[in-house]
Amino acid sequence: MEIQGLPLCPGCGTALHVAELRCPRCATRVQGDFRPALFGLTPAQQLFAERFLVARGNLKELERELSVSYQALRGQLDEIVAALSPPGPRGGRDGVLQRLRRGELRADEALRLLEAEEPPAETEDR
Repeated sequence: MEIQGLPLCPGCGTALHVAELRCPRCATRVQGDFRPALFGLTPAQQLFAERFLVARGNLKELERELSVSYQALRGQLDEIVAALSPPGPRGGRDGVLQRLRRGELRADEALRLLEAEEPPAETEDR
């Protein structure tokens, strides 16, 4: 299975959303604003997610199958979880960067969000 990420808008660089689904058999059409979560992942992350599901979430089985260390697989899984998780009120830096990479944010929006995450500078009392 190969799922490609959604292309970016040529005008502003924002990730495009699916606006219509059509049945190839009966031509029924469904219109809306669809954003499947896995489309925000890179092709490598999508492939890992597919293998992870086929292995029923067993990283030890994937470790044997792929001859990759458990720690490396765990790191890949953590990256996917971070990519799919909305940024929180604190510690949302990684979430903002993931959204920027996926094209969901413009650079100026990401900068504004990152600056809002920074704690105020400490002052020295003398």
